[in-house]
Amino acid sequence: MIIQKVPHYVDSLLTQEKASSALQGGDVAVAWYTNQLNSQSVVHSHPYYELVLPVSGSSVRYSIGGSVYDLHLGELILFPGEMFHSGKFNITADTSERLVVQIAPDIWDRAWVQSGLTDRLWQGEPVILDADSVIRWDFRGLLERMAQTVYLDEPIRSAVQCCEVTELILLFCHVIHGRRAAPPPSATSLLVAKAVAYLQANYTDPQLNVAQLARYTYTSREHLSRVFKEYTLESVHGYLTNLRMQHCRNALAAGMSVLDACSASGFTNYSSFVKSFRALYGITPTEYRAQLRIPATKE
Repeated sequence: MIIQKVPHYVDSLLTQEKASSALQGGDVAVAWYTNQLNSQSVVHSHPYYELVLPVSGSSVRYSIGGSVYDLHLGELILFPGEMFHSGKFNITADTSERLVVQIAPDIWDRAWVQSGLTDRLWQGEPVILDADSVIRWDFRGLLERMAQTVYLDEPIRSAVQCCEVTELILLFCHVIHGRRAAPPPSATSLLVAKAVAYLQANYTDPQLNVAQLARYTYTSREHLSRVFKEYTLESVHGYLTNLRMQHCRNALAAGMSVLDACSASGFTNYSSFVKSFRALYGITPTEYRAQLRIPATKE
């Protein structure tokens, strides 16, 4: 049952710009997400830590680097900040219900200091807790309590949130230390991991394409394309486009002109870029830029 005061979003369209922006209105954000028609997220990263708990409906499949993680009902995954990932939400059912918590890096670091821990076990890696541990230590209850602190007045809110994040960190460490081995990815491809790392490092290169990536990974375009989609849930072209769009939207938000943002993000065909932007977000880059209330410059 969804508790009151937790924002509920149905088929919310996650844009790269929204994902990559800092949390708005506080250090901790908690929401309930229902996905039906929108069955897959874009490839994206964000500066904050994110926890996802599938509560009912479908299990969720996440692609991270060259690995696929199947997150079953009742399991809890933690994404460190700045980690590129995408999710598919209709693996075992048509609807997915998830409790999602996002924690700003500043309060996360303060909570680490407050915890007294020195070994950051999951830095740079996703962490999955099994359903039994989630139930035993009532992680869902903790996440739901975190949703209520937004209604506290300062400075009480900041103090309570820091204590709750500290509790979260300590419980994660307790579970990790107590288990024999971490749940491995459902599947891993070193080829795809190498390809993804290259794309993330070079996506602004306008010459980067599938053929160049195939040469870099010493494989055929056909084999790379097939395996890449299997492990990332996205085609090479789609993955590259998502990376470039995230960069472009950030550039527009920083005040760059549409034409300059297009070029700086690795797009070589302006007309094709505008068409893709509108197909993804329902508005043109110029309209999006106008929504940001950025003073107009000559395009």
